[in-house]
Amino acid sequence: MTTPDGHPDHDHATDGPTHAPGSLRCPECGEPARPVPPRDWSLHGFASRPVASHPDGTSLCPVPGPNGSQPAEPIGSPARLIMWQGVRQSWLIHPDWTVADHLAWLVGEGYDTDDMTGDPAEVVGRWLTEHRRTAPVPRPANALRVYMVAGGDMVAVFDSAEAADIMAVTMSAANLEPVTLPLTEAQWEKAHAVLRSQLPHITVTDARPGRAAGAS
Repeated sequence: MTTPDGHPDHDHATDGPTHAPGSLRCPECGEPARPVPPRDWSLHGFASRPVASHPDGTSLCPVPGPNGSQPAEPIGSPARLIMWQGVRQSWLIHPDWTVADHLAWLVGEGYDTDDMTGDPAEVVGRWLTEHRRTAPVPRPANALRVYMVAGGDMVAVFDSAEAADIMAVTMSAANLEPVTLPLTEAQWEKAHAVLRSQLPHITVTDARPGRAAGAS
């Protein structure tokens, strides 16, 4: 496969086993390792069963230990992303990449695109469409994020509807007949200025984290 212009050409050695980046392997023989204890463990009752084994279920190759020979510890990461997860991760980092770019990245990272069901370009294109469709929509800077509760001579603001509801219930129990309003930050700043200038007797409490505690 041709690497897209502007991206490094990923060449792989033809001699010796090729290990996918991030996979576990035995440090002695270089074979893949599984994060699964060996099928048979002759030291049961004397030593803890190892946490990894060769693909055939045998212990990893022996290495010297404090009490004699012991199975080697696997090296590498315990897991790697499956292909669609890898495409999503690279898409989040490089949203401008084309389908060809993602395919080149997959090949360069050691993924076998022949394992895909269908044409790899069509499959990756479908994944990218789904990633874009389900991506969280950034909240506009002026989105609703301030909840004001007013009752009697008290006004309180919160950053969640749940917290505002609790305050409204408390005010209702005190017969203050509260009103809850969702506002943008800009709207709240204007409302606060009006309260300070025209209704100075009103107690205003900003209960949002990171704000000055207490009443104003």
